[in-house]
Amino acid sequence: MTTSWLASHEVTRDQARKMAKSAWLARVGHGAYCKAGDPLSWESGVYALQAEDKSSLPPVWPGGQTALALHGFAHYLSMGLETTHLFGAKEGRLPRWLSDADWAGQTTLHGEGGLPAQLPGSFCDHKAPHGAFNIRVSTPERAVLEWIAVTKNETLFGSKMVDTFNGLNTLRPRRLQALLEGCRSVRTKRAFLVLARHAGHAWYRRLDTSRIGLGKGKRQITPGGKLDKEFLITIPQEFMDEH
Repeated sequence: MTTSWLASHEVTRDQARKMAKSAWLARVGHGAYCKAGDPLSWESGVYALQAEDKSSLPPVWPGGQTALALHGFAHYLSMGLETTHLFGAKEGRLPRWLSDADWAGQTTLHGEGGLPAQLPGSFCDHKAPHGAFNIRVSTPERAVLEWIAVTKNETLFGSKMVDTFNGLNTLRPRRLQALLEGCRSVRTKRAFLVLARHAGHAWYRRLDTSRIGLGKGKRQITPGGKLDKEFLITIPQEFMDEH
């Protein structure tokens, strides 16, 4: 819990310090406490940040490949998951009590990446370890778009992304449609549609691409790649097989 959350529950800083001296609370850094003896994890830090914000949307949330792993797609992610990927509606840094904490591991904070937090179908609840609390996380549909948004061009069509897409056969087309229509990143949308078409899942055929703003002009994503005539981006040769 943060000191601002404690203050909103009529616990002053002085009272919090006294509770820490009495071993009711334990200080975890400047501006944050936990119940004495409680196990801590990066989920604990996210919970504290989400709890102190009274708006309907989370200020910080697990997204991208981290959210996909939480939703059970970890076995498709042929990559290390040592880094926790968090996203936020506002640019900034995580508080030091979280970013520098050994118990939180390595964390990275990204911006929205062209995906406004208020888009429908963006978030769902996830039960943290031991079932002590819930945190808001990106839905699988939003998470895969976030992952594309923060992935460099040279690895965008690599085996890690392709292997993951091959396992995403349960995505919801209506949710994807709303997110794609609201996404402001042309690059993210074009790359997603190429990867989705290549994976060949049934949900891809239910997307109405005519309602998704894909911008104008050609975009080079893969240097030396072939131009995809449908989505006007350069892609590796093997992604041209379906044409």
